[in-house]
Amino acid sequence: MNDLVIVFPGQGSQFTGMGKHWYDEHAAVRDRFARASDLLGYSLPDLCFTAPPAELTRTRHAQVSLLVLSYALYEVLTEGREVPVTAMTGHSLGEITALLAAGALSFEDAVRLVSARGEAMETCAARRATGMVAAVRVPVADVERHVAEFNAEGHDVQVANYNSPTQTVLSGTTEDLAELTTYLEDRGAKVAKLNVAGAFHSTHMAGALPVFTEALDAVEITEPRIPVYSNVTGRPHEDPAAIRRALAVQLTSPVRWSEITDALVANRTRLWIEVGPKQVLKKMLVPVVGSGEVLNLDEDPEAVYAAVARVVEAKRREPSLVGLCMGAAAATRNRNFDNDEYREGVIAPYRRLQELDQATQDGAELSDDDRREAVELLTTIMATKRVPEDEQRDRLDTILRRTGDAGLLATAQAHRA
Repeated sequence: MNDLVIVFPGQGSQFTGMGKHWYDEHAAVRDRFARASDLLGYSLPDLCFTAPPAELTRTRHAQVSLLVLSYALYEVLTEGREVPVTAMTGHSLGEITALLAAGALSFEDAVRLVSARGEAMETCAARRATGMVAAVRVPVADVERHVAEFNAEGHDVQVANYNSPTQTVLSGTTEDLAELTTYLEDRGAKVAKLNVAGAFHSTHMAGALPVFTEALDAVEITEPRIPVYSNVTGRPHEDPAAIRRALAVQLTSPVRWSEITDALVANRTRLWIEVGPKQVLKKMLVPVVGSGEVLNLDEDPEAVYAAVARVVEAKRREPSLVGLCMGAAAATRNRNFDNDEYREGVIAPYRRLQELDQATQDGAELSDDDRREAVELLTTIMATKRVPEDEQRDRLDTILRRTGDAGLLATAQAHRA
């Protein structure tokens, strides 16, 4: 498998000077920073490159800065080349960057949404002294058990991030977290205080929901072109309405990062690229992805470009989506012996697949509409041949995952309906 997953970092990856060389070297990055500055009403370059670290670290500034920089870097990575991305995701805020990169949000709406999110979270956090700690070197189940025992004594600490089998982030009041730190260290855990200004991804953020929900209602969300994995469910988002619900729930619910990585590892992802500053996600991924390769664009762009080139070449050598659809159409058993139905529902669609295949052999690039049409044609052929629905789903799933077009599964399901 040559699956490629793009991941985007969340709050905590920011630092003064981040992205400066990308800004200096790429007009596309400067254009994104300029557009965001117009939307925000302040200079994003000044904030990222010269402002005091304490100013950039503010939740209202860190989140939108990371969104803009990470997306601009993604545009640099994909400029002038078709990168066969299998799936995208991001940690916390990074999930919104992934939705932007996958085409579910416009740049303007994403900037406005994340700006509102950061402001609402910062305002909520200022109402009470809260924070977050990371418990490491202890299995998740043990941390959950210890936290439950601790909370039974009248405390309220909540799991905020399931980052890995041995890294769990917890949210609560600063007083509770101070006591919990000693409690966990006495039981063999290593506990580190995180440099954040609130108890994110817990019910302590409930006060931010009204403002953020209003901002969500004001933006347009469409179907992602590439599957984007949800922090709330650990699975790909299903539709725009589900995306809207999940983004709101995410504010007060734990990030299920380890479930996302488990699912993608199970899909035999071979290449993971973190697009954004620092290497926070790379460091979390390396121990859990097995033989998969993990790279960070900001750290080593040449290695990333070379790895992407290898994936592109491997995909080029594989049968095309249309070719695989033709193979599946020919291989499935026919159970319909009505000549008129067969002519209309099998022969005619197959001839259209042949036309699409010939166009690709002549050097044409398949458009998104062509890909959708190929899937619909195969679906029509299998339905006309009366192929059992389970077999139809299995064949389509295999083809679309093999070609990196898993996002078209929804198209096939809608066509069958």
